[in-house]
Amino acid sequence: MGELGAGFVRVSTGSQDETSQVKILTEEAAQRGIMIVKWFTLHGYSASHGAQEPALREAIADIQRRDYTTLMVTESSRLDRRDDLDAQAEILLGIRSAGGDIISIAEPQFGKTDFAGRIVTLVAQHANAEKSKTVKATTYRGISMIIANGAHHGALPSFWMTKGERYAKQAYCADPESVRDIYERVANRESLQSIGRIYDLYPGSIKNLVRFTANHTGVEECRYTYEGVAETWMHEVAPVVDSPLWWRANKVIAANLTDARGNKGGRPVAQAANWISGVLKCPSCGAKLHFNASNTPAGNPRTPKLRCGGHAKQRKACGIFKGCDASPIIGVIDSMFSSDMTPILAFQRVAGNAHKLDEMRAELAKIKSRLSVTEDDDDLDALVDTRKALRVSIEKFDLVSDVYDYAETGQTVSHLWTTGGTDEKRGMIRAIMASWGLELSEHDGQWGIKIGTGFAGATGADGIVDLGNGFCFRREGGTRN
Repeated sequence: MGELGAGFVRVSTGSQDETSQVKILTEEAAQRGIMIVKWFTLHGYSASHGAQEPALREAIADIQRRDYTTLMVTESSRLDRRDDLDAQAEILLGIRSAGGDIISIAEPQFGKTDFAGRIVTLVAQHANAEKSKTVKATTYRGISMIIANGAHHGALPSFWMTKGERYAKQAYCADPESVRDIYERVANRESLQSIGRIYDLYPGSIKNLVRFTANHTGVEECRYTYEGVAETWMHEVAPVVDSPLWWRANKVIAANLTDARGNKGGRPVAQAANWISGVLKCPSCGAKLHFNASNTPAGNPRTPKLRCGGHAKQRKACGIFKGCDASPIIGVIDSMFSSDMTPILAFQRVAGNAHKLDEMRAELAKIKSRLSVTEDDDDLDALVDTRKALRVSIEKFDLVSDVYDYAETGQTVSHLWTTGGTDEKRGMIRAIMASWGLELSEHDGQWGIKIGTGFAGATGADGIVDLGNGFCFRREGGTRN
């Protein structure tokens, strides 16, 4: 077996491609009789900041264990480009002390221990550090032109794009109607997942869009850090939504920042055959009951049954509960919900004006941002006058704290049930189970539904059945069969 080695591949930005480095190292290793047994592929790692050092430490540990003896790179700048030449030398000495060699395709003498090799190594290290300084300085010259032009720099949320020359990019909203619709949906407490399905976006992308302050201020704050100093400048854009709408949508997102909202993982599952499938519990073992309405071998439809599906992992029926006819159970639940005229409530503001004060403060923040980019004297005077008026209004504002309570929305339980789909109906049943308890119960040899407050785990708090998304309804107590 030939000599064992590792390939070290690094690119500093996400837009670069390391394929060419891999190709060169593979061909060179074959010519030298070296078998590459491990690859270090660092995508988007800046060597001038030392982001690659953990990988180099790992390589030193591998060499000490004699996993391989050679570290191959296309050129020495792939290994290190820090200004601190001592730090660069320390890594090279570590590789040499562990008994390893470095092969730089572009610099054959790099890392060698003879006099010529040491000179080449020192010069290469210095050149790599100088190259980093040159790249930073050249980049900053371009950024300086962007700052002077008040142009855009940095990432933008969904529906926002740029146009114009390289150093004078202008950010703009490519689809204002969709952005306004998203803000309205978020402000009305529609789930981020449902909005994401409509616009083919991830929930995180929707959050970034809603939090983008330029949507209402018309001013984007751009940043760039050079030599440890952060520079900021204002870039003017066309606002998309009003400040009150921006404030309401962000208020909803802030209110939903709880641990319970986190992604719990899990694999996708098939859609239920019926809304009752997987909702009720087996009266014997507590596993989920599933709707079974398959055909016989002859092709004739079987009587729909509710059968035990077993617990997770085993997915094996308990064998005690033999199943029951599903049609009467479905009929009872459907009749119960479809005839229930109980009004739907929403936890919403019923009194107070604190929200108006927050909206005025959001408008004041917008005006402050506009003042920094407004050049026209008349517009500037108008903004100053508006700011003064707002300040006076805020100072004299007679604050009445907002009061939130359950208030009717104009809908009924029957309306939600008849208009809802499978997921909505399953959610309503689960809400009843969580608040009051609902289970399959046998009475005089007949299986039916029992609902009431005497169940373990049922809260029954204030008679409220929480339907999610801010909606609920009150239900009278008592146990029903």
